[in-house]
Amino acid sequence: VSGGETLTDLLQDPVRQKLYIANSGLNQIEVFDLKTQQFTTPIKVGQLPHSLAFASDGFTLYVANTGGETISVVDLDKQRVTGRVVFPAIPANIAVGLNFATSIAPSQRGPQFVMSDGTLWKINGLQAVPRTLNPQVFGGTPTAVVRTVAGGTPSVRTLAATPGGEYVLLVTGAGNAYLYDSSIDDFTVGKQIFTTAAVNGVAATLAGFLGPVAAGPQGKYFLANNTLLNSSLTPIATSDDQGAVGGGILPGRSPGAASRPVSAVSAINPTSFARFTQPARANTAAAVTDAGTVEIVDSTTGQILRAAPALESAPSTVTGTARVAVNGRTLVVDSTGTNAYALTATGLSIIPLTPVLPADRPVVSPNGIVNLASYQAASAPGGLVSIFGQNLGSPEVAASKALPIILGGTCVTLNNQPLPLTSVSPNQINAQLPTGLAAGRYPVVVRSISKKAASLTTVSATVTKYAPAVFVSGTQSAIVHKDGSYVTKDHPAKRDEPLVLFATGLGVTHGGAVTSGNPAPASPLALTDPVQVFFGDPRLSQAGIIVDFSGLVPGFVGLYQINLRVPGAHIKGNALPITIKIGGVSSPTTGPVVPTVAVE
Repeated sequence: VSGGETLTDLLQDPVRQKLYIANSGLNQIEVFDLKTQQFTTPIKVGQLPHSLAFASDGFTLYVANTGGETISVVDLDKQRVTGRVVFPAIPANIAVGLNFATSIAPSQRGPQFVMSDGTLWKINGLQAVPRTLNPQVFGGTPTAVVRTVAGGTPSVRTLAATPGGEYVLLVTGAGNAYLYDSSIDDFTVGKQIFTTAAVNGVAATLAGFLGPVAAGPQGKYFLANNTLLNSSLTPIATSDDQGAVGGGILPGRSPGAASRPVSAVSAINPTSFARFTQPARANTAAAVTDAGTVEIVDSTTGQILRAAPALESAPSTVTGTARVAVNGRTLVVDSTGTNAYALTATGLSIIPLTPVLPADRPVVSPNGIVNLASYQAASAPGGLVSIFGQNLGSPEVAASKALPIILGGTCVTLNNQPLPLTSVSPNQINAQLPTGLAAGRYPVVVRSISKKAASLTTVSATVTKYAPAVFVSGTQSAIVHKDGSYVTKDHPAKRDEPLVLFATGLGVTHGGAVTSGNPAPASPLALTDPVQVFFGDPRLSQAGIIVDFSGLVPGFVGLYQINLRVPGAHIKGNALPITIKIGGVSSPTTGPVVPTVAVE
């Protein structure tokens, strides 16, 4: 596995009903069967594959590998590599840096591709041939020799072809677009389509995701970072325009007041395209309001025809007016318009474009996210929570101590981060909060993987540094004698007797390393900050209990134990309120759950 590499390119094969995904981390092409909705045997290719292109014969796939100067040739019927494109030899005595194909696209004259040094090439047969570029298109004087294209900052050069291979669009991070015409085997148009400078008094900052490209059938339209272009690469004015250069949609953003960054685009047919929009974020600390939306857009009017929520966001995040370079082709819509397929944070997401019935959509109750022990709003990092609502999932309990992030056909995300789940039922989910989570309010979304639906109402979890709470079952507090039996009215706690109290919400630990969803270690132990425990009114000195240990229970997730002893001077009673205090925060002694203890 190559570190830092991921899924980088996505192509749809409508004939074989498959998706091909470049997996640069595993040096292979992932194959997803659209009929069975399952991954099949991957195709091993060259080192660090980043970009894919079909040949015009319908049987061949070209794979641009970035680990060296190689392009693999895949037979789609045999589902294996059958050859490689040959590059011109380099003289042995010339020192040159590593140069590789970064983006490749099909055309009626064979695949066109761009190298990491900005040179443009084509493939004739199995031979790679460099191009001498038309200076009038690429910004040189009529007599100049132009061989490279500037990538801009950040450096971006991405290609997309029309479905029939008539045209290939090249877009760069410098704000330029160039159009290749197969009929004359040359680039015929070059324009700067967006800029960071103000135009006609309108600020047109190139912000958001930089790199998404698509080309409509027969060149009816082109998309560059969500800018809609006609066949002469002129931005098309639409009814949804919001401050664009020359009348086109604001680069890198969707139109409208929210101005959502667009992480991917895809042509569907001559009159519509798809785009994957993300929630706008002012900074990295801002809460994520949703996981993203796939919008189907009319290419002539700019009107959104329909939209569907995604289960997961794009692999990269953009905040404020930052520019983030992304891979150019990470979204497709199937031929029936039923599903969109997007490369997202953890892999391939399937996003249904048909409406979800209300009965199939998970619903989280207002204020329905609570501390699992106290059933009150505040929870702490690494602590356990309950989520209440309807249609939350099929009944299932985690089968192993290492918790899954999908259980009962359900996934839960907090601020777009999946939570480890302990149990799921139609009306309640129990989960663990991330161990290193900062205090704040975070949006929670429940997603039904099986029904491909997500909760829509924004419900937030309240996270504080400490939120101590004693576990209670019915009226029985989770406090036990040395032999494991409960402390009860008939079997009360006694002076100097070792006791164990179980709780959650005691916050971040130190000592043994703890990770979300995994059992706490036995050696070294994961210890909490100093804890106080009281049996009775904490204002009375006799209520204080001796604490010998406080930390996570080894082998369990999010469960804390406090080892106690009742001192000589103590309060007696059959139902003394139990209070845990840590970092100046006390566990609740009123509310839906009230922990008590009997002391002799």
